[in-house]
Order: sequence, then structure tokens, then C-alpha cells
Amino acid sequence: MEMPSTQTADGSDTTLIVGPLTRDLRRLLRTELLRDTCSAATIARLFSMHRRTLSRHLRIEGLAFRQVANEVRFEIACDLLANTDMELSQIATVLRYSEPSAFTRAFRRWSGQTPSAWRACHLRVPKRRFRKLRRYGGNRRQGELQSPMEKPL
Repeated sequence: MEMPSTQTADGSDTTLIVGPLTRDLRRLLRTELLRDTCSAATIARLFSMHRRTLSRHLRIEGLAFRQVANEVRFEIACDLLANTDMELSQIATVLRYSEPSAFTRAFRRWSGQTPSAWRACHLRVPKRRFRKLRRYGGNRRQGELQSPMEKPL
């Protein structure tokens, strides 16, 4: 069994016991939630089992399908908020919410704050991409050196 550490909205760490079914379910939900609307019955079919069997296995681990699906939605939302400049309406659409306000209410329920407030606190600095400048020879701009020993123009 794997025991990942997660952080709650108040910043405290919790440790969850995750079995192989839950790990596989999370991985599958990560793709299926973005691809199409998915239900417990649809996901159970992908595992070649009945919906009730899936529910029973999850209940043994102390989980429910909706709980795991919402946790995965929250992970995806956090990833999109922190690593992209997508608008909230676009994120709501990607996560299959009927409207941005429904996404905002769900996110506030999960994290205790609005998506825009969460983004302001967790925004990762985007990587800057620089063009490679030709230092030696070729077209020079004013102030660029032709060789390491040359003085500026």
C-alpha cells in the first residue's frame, strides 16, 4: 500500500492509505475527467466490474467514488491554476462544470478560498524563454560584443 501525504486547506499534512484500486482509479479519472463526463458505472466498466463492486472495494478503503473524483478534480484545478494562465471560465469548462460559478463554489468547498485567491497565493513563476543571441560575428546589435575581449561599440 502507498501512503501519499496531502495538504489540507489549513496547511496541515494528512497521510492517506491508498490501495492499488484507488491508485489506478485516480490515474484513470485524471484522463477520463478531462476527456468526457464520467460516472461510477462508466469507470467500473473500464475496470471490468459492476458499479456496486467498485463501490464495495472503495468502501473497504474508506472512500467513495464521488469523493475520489472530486479530489482528482481539485488536483487538476490546482494544477491548471498554478501552471497556466487560463481564465477561470476555461478551467470550469475543461472540468465540465455547467458554469464558472459552479466551479468557484466547488473550489471554495474544497480549499476554503476562491480559485482566484488560491491562484494569487500559489502561482508558479513561468519559465522565461530567451532567444539565443549570436555572440560572435554575424549581425550585431548596438552594445553586443563580437568577441569576449572586444570593447562595446
